[in-house]
Amino acid sequence: MKTVQELNNRKVPIVAIDPSLDKYRDKIMFPEKLERANNMLKTAKLPPKKHRS
Repeated sequence: MKTVQELNNRKVPIVAIDPSLDKYRDKIMFPEKLERANNMLKTAKLPPKKHRS
């Protein structure tokens, strides 16, 4: 087992990504959820700022 320091100093990523997942790169998997999330982000309001006195 490698130490944390050795893992932090590595230049190569620890996780290998399966190349067979590339077929999903440009596909929208859940269009209904994406549309609903975009609508929520469009209509969301930020909370009011609290002023310190």
